[in-house]
Amino acid sequence: MNRFRAPIASLFASASIAALVCPAVAAAQDAADETEQGNAGGLNEIVVTADKRTENLQEVPIAISAVQAADLELRGLTEAKDLSAVVPNVVVSGATTNATASVITIRGIPTAADETQGYDSPIGVYLDGVYLARSSASTFEVADIERVEVLRGPQGTLFGRNTTGGAINFITRLPEDETRVKLRAGYGNYNAWNVRALVDTGLWGDSGVKMSFGYLHRERDGVVDNILEPDDSRDPGGINVDSFRWATQVDRGIVSFTNTFDYTVIEGVTFANQLAEVGDGTFRPNVTIDGFQFAQVQPANLRAFLGTATPLQPQCGAPLDSVSRERLDKICLDQAGVSTDKLYGNMTRVELGFDPFTVRSTTAFRWWNNKIRGSDLDGLGGIRGPLFSQASLFNGMPANLIAFVLPPAQAAFAPFIAATPVPTTTNPLFQAENNRRQRQFSQEVEIISQSGGAFEWVLGAFYFKESGYELNRQNFLFVLDTNQAVFTDASFGPLGAAFRAANPARYRALPQTSTLGYDVSGRSIAVYGQATWRPGGPDAPFGITAGLRYTWDKKWVDRFQNGLTPYTNPAEIALNTGSVSFSEPTGHVTLDYRAAEDINLYARVARGYRSGGFNLRQSTQLDNPATPNVNEAVGLIPFNSEKIDSFEIGAKTEFFNRLRLNAAAFYNVYNDQQATIPIPIVGGGSFGTQVVNAGKTVYKGFEIEGRLAITDAFTADGSLGYVHKDVKEFPGADITGTIRNIGDVIVPGYSPNYTANAGLTYSAPVGNSDMRLTARAGWSYVSSQVQFNNPLTAPFQEATSSEAHSLFDAQIKLDGIGFGNSDNGLSLILWGKNLTDKEYVSRAVDFGQLGMGTTIYGEPRTYGVTAELTF
Repeated sequence: MNRFRAPIASLFASASIAALVCPAVAAAQDAADETEQGNAGGLNEIVVTADKRTENLQEVPIAISAVQAADLELRGLTEAKDLSAVVPNVVVSGATTNATASVITIRGIPTAADETQGYDSPIGVYLDGVYLARSSASTFEVADIERVEVLRGPQGTLFGRNTTGGAINFITRLPEDETRVKLRAGYGNYNAWNVRALVDTGLWGDSGVKMSFGYLHRERDGVVDNILEPDDSRDPGGINVDSFRWATQVDRGIVSFTNTFDYTVIEGVTFANQLAEVGDGTFRPNVTIDGFQFAQVQPANLRAFLGTATPLQPQCGAPLDSVSRERLDKICLDQAGVSTDKLYGNMTRVELGFDPFTVRSTTAFRWWNNKIRGSDLDGLGGIRGPLFSQASLFNGMPANLIAFVLPPAQAAFAPFIAATPVPTTTNPLFQAENNRRQRQFSQEVEIISQSGGAFEWVLGAFYFKESGYELNRQNFLFVLDTNQAVFTDASFGPLGAAFRAANPARYRALPQTSTLGYDVSGRSIAVYGQATWRPGGPDAPFGITAGLRYTWDKKWVDRFQNGLTPYTNPAEIALNTGSVSFSEPTGHVTLDYRAAEDINLYARVARGYRSGGFNLRQSTQLDNPATPNVNEAVGLIPFNSEKIDSFEIGAKTEFFNRLRLNAAAFYNVYNDQQATIPIPIVGGGSFGTQVVNAGKTVYKGFEIEGRLAITDAFTADGSLGYVHKDVKEFPGADITGTIRNIGDVIVPGYSPNYTANAGLTYSAPVGNSDMRLTARAGWSYVSSQVQFNNPLTAPFQEATSSEAHSLFDAQIKLDGIGFGNSDNGLSLILWGKNLTDKEYVSRAVDFGQLGMGTTIYGEPRTYGVTAELTF
């Protein structure tokens, strides 16, 4: 129970609010509820809330997909990671260092792979309509998810903040009117087991109060055997999740109140980083782009260094044995520590319902704490290899050579130096620890007109504030070819060749220790409005919707360390402290035409906005006092906001209540795109980059979604998405230092061209009983994608790419067992995911000059059985 002490104050605050409001209000279903109104022998109507009111999905003129409760439960979809290829043009790549991070891509636009808190995400992730600001804390399990709505394309009006790619809204289940208890337990391979309990109190007499409670526990052993870890639960992929949720609703006529509190703790070891490729000393020549020469990053010859290194744990074998471009079942990781994420939040929603409109207030707090005790990013156990230091350069060299370079008074020491071996180091190739936290508060007020009229509108105001902190320690090795870097003819003249030939350790490692530490905060204020008018009345075929939002953002940063030691010089502190403001109008105009009762056509023009910020990995530089007439000081340089202009046409159709087919085509122009340029750092700082607003990319493509009720028992569903990316502008420095456009060689990362999925479901009663059998077989596909977009700076771009892959899953469910009542009884589900055990890369890291590229593979084949009892 210690895990639940931290949010106790918030929990009691929620209870106090409920107690105060209970005498005045009673429970009502949130306007965001989705319902399925069954049509016997055909398709069900799906109701969504993309426009802040309940509407038929087929009548909403935007590209939206709704994953319903039945699908979520049957297919085991519980968090953002599960949505990859379930929705067209949506791909989710897993985390590198902790369980709650991911890279979400919608229509070719990904969230930032860099998880520092100076960036905002271009994909808006929401929980019950509450904006989750950090992509590193955007995917986690809540005990009682009801449905997921995915909006593709910029949502610059009602969802607004930083949704240039789209928005994902996870909606939790609200309390029911009747008392109900649902218990679930399951077991699967890798010793995976889970339990879940959901309790609805039902209405409390005439008070109108109803509550629901949910608890989830899930744990699993790792999916790759870490030879150095005796505890299977601490192998890579091992996880332990506890999640609790409490929802309260009350209603008193025109006033309704909803409060939800959730708390989740996740402990585990992230999936294994394994060495996919290492540098071998092959020179990467200059590249000609549009007639100009550009240098390429030269990776260190790590292969040669590892060839001379010895393992500290003999059972791990030679270090080079761990280099593989295929998924390993066993691996040595000596630095893989447990990552702990704690997330909790509270949302309070109050609605006042009047005849012409409803006033809705949503107040939310959210907290995230993350502690990473060790990230083994090099895919190796402990190794011992030659150490580079100035004091030991000549160790092991012939005495007669050493005597030539020593001062005459020290020539007698040459034999001693010659007899002294080159020192060694056991520093890891790359290891990191992290301590992060983020707090956010948001307040939104909306005034929503009644539905059903010829003129419907929404007015709103939004306030958001957050603060964050990170202390990221990194230890890594930089391998030097001392024959090229030290024992050169330029330095040793005619003796250079002799020193190179006698060098006892040509490749030596220089250990580096660096820490990135900062405090950040941000504030966002917005006002918005949207209106729909249907000339001729609510049932008229033609409609026009217009929306406008104006946003003001401000960011503050105080970076206290970016290197070996914290900043203490007042001038240096000033260079690493700053603030910046942004503002931008966004919105859309949408025309729709209901050509027939079941055919809805639309055209949409929209603008999205992603705020700027600070690149917290950028190096800074003090002014050189030796040049009083020149100011070389370089402080933190903010980057500006970026904008996207979107043009979309679509059709939503149904035929004979049997076939639903929705399609959209889009053309998006992304301007002032935030482009990351590598900056070399001298003096032991962390990897340096600078972000500039100089990118421009055109995204164009299409999406098709369909569902076919073949018979009353058989249903087929599927989707296809395609995105073509054309990089028009991307900055890069040529060999003269001149910035030029290298867009021709840039390949957008985390952005596959194709996604697809298909499934066949059978569902029918078993004989004349209350039991029902449901069986589903599904396929999903993601085409190949690079993860690092610039081949000039990513020498391992190919090795770290994700190949095209298909995944197959299946589920068989039998429910309504016993109790003589279809609403109660026992359900059994047999399930399997990635049934062919496809090996595919989910995430990767290109370490560039350090001389290695690492890959993280996706989930292997998993399967199990789940039982659920409802009464």
